[in-house]
Amino acid sequence: MPNEQSTPLQSVDLVKTFRQGVNLVQALNSVSLSIQPGEFAAIMGPSGCGKSTLLHVMAGLTRPDSGSVNVEGEDLSVMPDGRLTDFRRRRIGLVFQQFNLVAALSALENVMLPLMAEGGRASANAQERAKHLLDRLGLGGRIGHRPDAMSGGEQQRVAIARALVTDPAIILADEPTGSLDSGNGNAICSLLKELNQEEGRSIVMVTHEPAVAAWAGRVVVMKDGSVCSDWNTDQFPDAQSLAIRYQETISSQPALGAV
Repeated sequence: MPNEQSTPLQSVDLVKTFRQGVNLVQALNSVSLSIQPGEFAAIMGPSGCGKSTLLHVMAGLTRPDSGSVNVEGEDLSVMPDGRLTDFRRRRIGLVFQQFNLVAALSALENVMLPLMAEGGRASANAQERAKHLLDRLGLGGRIGHRPDAMSGGEQQRVAIARALVTDPAIILADEPTGSLDSGNGNAICSLLKELNQEEGRSIVMVTHEPAVAAWAGRVVVMKDGSVCSDWNTDQFPDAQSLAIRYQETISSQPALGAV
């Protein structure tokens, strides 16, 4: 299990711009966000608000122009590329909308990949860890199946097991239900909440859907590259109430022209 005493993730004054033709677009405008141990937070906002850019910067996949990202006290923004790749593989669990499974490998082999990439942790230990996670996620009978023989929901569970296999400090999920129907999407949200509540996993999930964000304990709303609201979901009796508040918040914020 992750270290419960250290802060899993803290980002401070993140700025990121991208060039679009002759124009510079500010995707992140001095964004600060801290995630506490055992917290399940959703980052929500309309398409192009900067939420996926924020997640990628927090994951060390994209370098910020300025600001810092600390995971367990380690500043990713100044970490050399080689060390950053190794640190991300060991301490950050990543889940994406596209499952990114290797088609030629079985579910078990896909989950084992991060362990094998570490340079040869004992194969027996890697298999034991991967089998345990697949069983924990309800895929104990599917370990030999390749991705093309599995449903979308099953493939996303394999991707989540792969994200967990190194026992990371935090899980970062970018639109994890985006490629799934509502039934499988709800099952994935339920699984993430279960991992958070039963195992104390710290999770940050990006979504544009209020019904998905409602599964989290905290909702951070972004528009035009900035955080405009930060709520505890306990204040909303249901997902519809959250959706109404979200639409009111987005509509009331002035457009700044950022992506």
